[in-house]
Amino acid sequence: MKFALMYDCCIQDSFYIKDDKSYTFKDNKPYIHTHSVSPDLHVMGWNYPFLWEDGCFINVKEWVSQDLDLPDYDLDVIMYANERVGVDSENLSDYSYERIKNKYPNAVIIGWIKEVNPSIRNREERVANKINFYKDCDFFAGNGITNMKNLQQYRDLEDKVGRKLDYITCPININSFYDNFYTDLKQEMIYSYTPFSEHRRSDTYDFAIQMGEKYDIPVITKDLSNNKKFDHLTQKEFIDLWSPASFHFNLDPTITQPGHQCTQVANVGSINIGGLNESHHILFPETATCDKKILEEKFEEYLKDLNKRFEVIEYSWGKLNETYGYDTVRKQIKNLIGVA
Repeated sequence: MKFALMYDCCIQDSFYIKDDKSYTFKDNKPYIHTHSVSPDLHVMGWNYPFLWEDGCFINVKEWVSQDLDLPDYDLDVIMYANERVGVDSENLSDYSYERIKNKYPNAVIIGWIKEVNPSIRNREERVANKINFYKDCDFFAGNGITNMKNLQQYRDLEDKVGRKLDYITCPININSFYDNFYTDLKQEMIYSYTPFSEHRRSDTYDFAIQMGEKYDIPVITKDLSNNKKFDHLTQKEFIDLWSPASFHFNLDPTITQPGHQCTQVANVGSINIGGLNESHHILFPETATCDKKILEEKFEEYLKDLNKRFEVIEYSWGKLNETYGYDTVRKQIKNLIGVA
């Protein structure tokens, strides 16, 4: 099946997959970006183009801004997130369902909800145009496995679009991630996770420091001192920083996030402590809370009982493969479009 992930705009270049590696359309060179470790190991939603051979990612703005036709591909499925510039009224014709369908007439087009609450200007105008875009698409879908399926934002969208929302899981390249970053020789320390959005950091750092001092265990975190850019580390450097830690503290209270970081935590054999993202509930249900009393009780239990710790790691590994593996996501997409 010929598959494309498509965004109306983003900072990443358009790329295609060949022999399980990413290459840019503009110069046909191996491609890595902020959310990739190497041309054959990407993270988060950038794994979608790898689900089938010869997949691709298309940043529509990249082609529109250069007045170029979209790349020639005989696509079967397009998962299209059109949420920002593509739903500005003056841009509709360049980013519309009709334009994409005319270019790829054989493709089923899934209107993809990349962000439940995107931070966007001209919000009323864009929301109205986005609703019309979803109405045009053959299907519309968003992230959701368990908790996120109950979001009121999704119900409101269904009412406005007048059709059922479907759900697709964000895949992770479990085998490659494991080969590159897993170790069972963990260092007895806490990593305090710092997401880009400040409201999602909650009091993760303060709680991590408190637990580190109380239980005499070192705490590390990403260095954001001296006005360093948030993404001053490469993706590999960042994962190398946190993956050796036995415990990963992340008290993100946001229920509208799928929780990509937590899937990586499970993939390297660490234990996530805290947070309300969907993956926290799926992979580490005992600590999927921001109640610090409960979190301290579970943290202390894991510190003192290695058997319990291994039980938690084994459970998260099984749920990771069952829920986020490539085969699982391929099946979801095939079921959605009615392909055996």
